[in-house]
Amino acid sequence: MLNQFLIKNKFLTVKINRLGAELCSVKNTEGYEFMWQAGSVWARHAPNLFPIVGSLLDHEYYYEGKRYSLSHHGFARDLEFDMLHQSEHSICLVLRPSKTTLSSYPFQFTLLITYVLSENTLKQTFRVINQDSKDIPVSFGGHPAFNAAPINEYEIIFSESENILSDQLSGPYINDESISVIEGNKIPLSKNTFDKDALIFQGLKSRTVSLKHLNSDHTVEVDISEFPYLGIWAKPGADYVCIEPWQGLADYVSHSKNIAEKKGVVWVKAKDEVAKSFTMTFTS
Repeated sequence: MLNQFLIKNKFLTVKINRLGAELCSVKNTEGYEFMWQAGSVWARHAPNLFPIVGSLLDHEYYYEGKRYSLSHHGFARDLEFDMLHQSEHSICLVLRPSKTTLSSYPFQFTLLITYVLSENTLKQTFRVINQDSKDIPVSFGGHPAFNAAPINEYEIIFSESENILSDQLSGPYINDESISVIEGNKIPLSKNTFDKDALIFQGLKSRTVSLKHLNSDHTVEVDISEFPYLGIWAKPGADYVCIEPWQGLADYVSHSKNIAEKKGVVWVKAKDEVAKSFTMTFTS
């Protein structure tokens, strides 16, 4: 059984791991690697978040009066996906319920993650089908880490000027504080940008967010227009930046733990589905 899959065109060569359906490599024709290559600083590339984004308060939630536990960002990133179909330019991977998932998320679902290459753009789609007889709560999101070495030679650029503040975290949970980090339509980056963990935005006007090198054309542009929330994060001092389109948020410090009251959750009706996509355009 293959543990890694390859799709390519004349612009990009892309590799995806079976584990977590995780994007792990995007190289251009010159061999430049756009994706963070894991390692001791952070051992992931671009984990897929499902069925939650962020952390639950005390890593637990209540559904219909019963307590369940879910780890940070959910279980999908740590499970093997099956390959549903593949072509030269696209691949679709699938995750279905198991004893492992049902113990922490008691719902019947099909999660499909699809990657499609078009010139120098890679489109990633999350599609969740409710196979249950009841409505199910769903959150999902991307977490791609892009190389940025050295980080102080890069900046984040929003497609619109933004006046909103970044939410702040107490540990893994959102607190009631916020800070101003966007200067017009930019966030200058440094080794200290993420000293207080992720930057979290709600209500952005921008359709795209880019990681751009200050002295060259090297850019990764992420279209986030289908997602209500955005995380930007790196381990402090690391030479990568994650641009994370989210359908969901970590719990607030004051959350009730009732999954029905969790911000960002989509309730998918029985036999219905939800699908959202984001694109990553790579320029060098």
